This record gives sequence, structure tokens and C-alpha cells, in this order.
Amino acid sequence: MSVVGFDFGNVSSFIAVARQGGIETITNDYSLHATPSCVAFTPRGRVMGVAAKQQLNTNLRNTVINFKHLLGRKFSDPIAQNFRQYIPCEMVQLPEDNIGLKVEYFGEQQVFSPEQLVAIFLVKLKEITENSSHGIRCVSDCVVSVPFYFADVQRRALLRGIRIAGLNCLQIVNETTAVALAYGIYKQDLPLENEPARIVAFVDVGHSAAQAALVAFNKGKLTVLGTTYDLGVGGLAFDALLRDHFTELFKQKYKVLNFV
Repeated sequence: MSVVGFDFGNVSSFIAVARQGGIETITNDYSLHATPSCVAFTPRGRVMGVAAKQQLNTNLRNTVINFKHLLGRKFSDPIAQNFRQYIPCEMVQLPEDNIGLKVEYFGEQQVFSPEQLVAIFLVKLKEITENSSHGIRCVSDCVVSVPFYFADVQRRALLRGIRIAGLNCLQIVNETTAVALAYGIYKQDLPLENEPARIVAFVDVGHSAAQAALVAFNKGKLTVLGTTYDLGVGGLAFDALLRDHFTELFKQKYKVLNFV
């Protein structure tokens, strides 16, 4: 029985398996390593990944993106409210201040929780893995990476989504720890345990946030010395700044008062 690794990102996700002493990234049904973290709902059903991203052009209000940071948060949470502007479908307040995403599915208005959306998307990653040429016919166990700053409530919400998808999560791994492990495993020139450690900084500027870790390495050992992050630094924020800048230029040039 094979264990599959899922790197669940805000804009894209990756699937990896252990093969012949190394790690191999699985390509999806479009022969791409990166699968968009996207779910779309249509009158005929639901689509995920690349097919869902294509719906952004024609079915925007029923396509869900940027939902990763809604996991484990309340509707009134300032971070959830900040990400609201990046989600094309309607975000609604459910009982107990929970978050729901409203879409039209099979011709009816339906509301999905972030955990349900994660489950729907993970089912797609599971199908990609089982349909790949790696001989994995049944995926049941998985390891999932998350940002190190995910709180316990966010991790538990992710675990609920994983269980809804019918998967057994063996471990949730911090992304910075996973990167540090990948670096240290293949390094043959690390200092011995009784020698001064090699200090390495890992900086990840992602789509929805930036995170960094300072790690000390000795042969067979790593120690995380410190970590930091900023949810306001990332591709999403950069895109928003460019959008606002050119929107203002457009309004000034063409004398447009209201611009949607």
C-alpha cells in the first residue's frame, strides 16, 4: 500500500510519491505537475483542477478559488473577510458564525463549507494519483503539508476535509519542515554532530502568504531556530495592487466613475 503526499496550496497543489530512493511528482490529466486548487459547479455536475480553472472565464460566480485560508476560521474573522475579496462566489455567514460558499449546483442554490470544498478537491487529487502510470490503484493513506502558522483549529478543519474525502491522513507536515528535510536528506557534506551547524534560511513567497524558516543542520539532525510569516505578502496581494493601480488609471483616462 502506497502513501501519497499532497502539497495543498492556495493556488496550486502537487502530488508526490516515493520512488526508487527519491520523490517523484505525479502529473495530472493535463500532463501538468501543478493542479489548480479550484472547484467549479455547473448545471451538469462539478469539476476540479484544470477544468475548474477554465470555468473562471464563463462560470465565475460558481467557481471557488482561494478557499484554503478559510479553513477553521469564523465568518467574522478579519483574515476571512480579507480573503473574501479574492473569492468570486458569494461567501455567507452560517449559524455559529461559520463560513459557507454559495453556488448554483444542478440548478439549485447550495452552500458548501471550506472543509467540504477541500474534500471535493482532494477526491480529484486521489483520482489523478490512481489514474497515473505509477501503479497506485487505491489511495487510502496520505501525508498533507500545511503552512507552519496554521493553528490547531485550522489543522483540525483540514483533517475533517481529508476524512470526508475518504482518506486517512497519517501526518500533517509543516511546509517549512518538509523543505528543510528535502534539503538535508540529500546533502552529503553536512557538518558532524559535534561541529558547528550549517545555518540555512528557507524563504517561500507563495500565492497567499510569505513564510521563512531558519534551520541549523548537522549530519542526521536539523533544528528549526526560528520562523516567521506574513499573510499580506504574496502573489495574490501583488496582483491586487496591480489591479487597483490600473483600475485607477483606466478610470482617470476614460472618466469612468463606477468600475466593476
